[in-house]
Amino acid sequence: METPVFGEGLIGKRLEESLSIPIAAKDDFWKIASPKDGGLFTGRLFDQFRKKLTADDLLELRRKAAQSPGNTLTLIQKLLKDFPNNPTLLMLSAICIYGINVNSSNPEGMLSALKLATKDAATALISDGMSLYNGENFLRLYRLMLERYKRTFDKLSKELRGEKGSLQKVKLEYAESFIWILDEEAERALEVLSHLKKRTLVNATNYQFSFARLIKAAEALKAEKPKEGMGSFNAKDMMSFAYGLAIAFARIPILNPLTNKIIEVLPPSTAELSLRRTSIISVQSFMELKIAQIDKSEPNMREIGQLLFQTNFEAMQLMEGAPVNQAFEADPFLNLANVTICTAKLFPLAEQTRMLNVATNGVHTLIRKDQTKAQNFTALGQSHLRKLSELLRDDQDQASSE
Repeated sequence: METPVFGEGLIGKRLEESLSIPIAAKDDFWKIASPKDGGLFTGRLFDQFRKKLTADDLLELRRKAAQSPGNTLTLIQKLLKDFPNNPTLLMLSAICIYGINVNSSNPEGMLSALKLATKDAATALISDGMSLYNGENFLRLYRLMLERYKRTFDKLSKELRGEKGSLQKVKLEYAESFIWILDEEAERALEVLSHLKKRTLVNATNYQFSFARLIKAAEALKAEKPKEGMGSFNAKDMMSFAYGLAIAFARIPILNPLTNKIIEVLPPSTAELSLRRTSIISVQSFMELKIAQIDKSEPNMREIGQLLFQTNFEAMQLMEGAPVNQAFEADPFLNLANVTICTAKLFPLAEQTRMLNVATNGVHTLIRKDQTKAQNFTALGQSHLRKLSELLRDDQDQASSE
């Protein structure tokens, strides 16, 4: 029997569904727009709505979402027609969609439900709903969805056994490469959130790290008022937690609108803010580099590599004369080395040798500056130095042979 081409037959339809990988550039379904400033979530109308939904109301909605997701989803969907950018309602919608389908015996149906739930949860975060509670819920749904993708791929791979080299098999292996990378990064993001949760009070997990609060905290830090109160946090602690959340979310491509907004509202007005901002940009860019590597797009890899190199080289200058105590202070040195290693052989020999020398000097500088008790950054630096030295020897051998 002739194997159906992609898009035809049952296997073709299931393959098409499973190839909707959660990267906006790969599938329009995952393009989530960030609400414009002055929209419902920040405007007077939304303020009136918030007065109608008290903390007790939200707790009751969450309880109902857990106990009766079907009925609660109907109520939430009605509210979302009037208030489409309300992050609390969007997250509860995601939880309800999952709750309705959690025991589904239809694998394809469960994947579709998890995609819808994940998109709602992502939209909640992007709609100025950044909190530990929302972040944990999103990552839980996101990883469940990625696990469902893996199961689907395994099943399709078995059904396509013997079809090595076929269009269907090639598409499947291509999509599977993305899912594994996305899951690895999601696991790292979850580790960051788990660490943050241990450092905060239980009643602060619902604290909204809103864009307005981020701007206010940045202004307080610029005015050298780190202890200025902002609800459960002061300006310094609030920025530290928001930075941690941003580092986690920068690993998730469908959350790029959120990451971009955070970068936009964080001005490089102090050395610390500039370094934190560079770290967030770099995490996002390294994720984009990994996507370009799977695509085997050397032009994109070179463009991203050059941006990462220049951004971190400039950030490294901010540490001149200063010791390194925190991760965001060490990041420029380590990122410079990492991007040089990741883009090896993509640039002309002279350019690559220059990058290797700059990165090597940067790592040596980091080792001298490392003030941590366990010399954590020194160990990472030495690991990078071994790889950089090997690449430099290769360059020297190539130059001598020409």
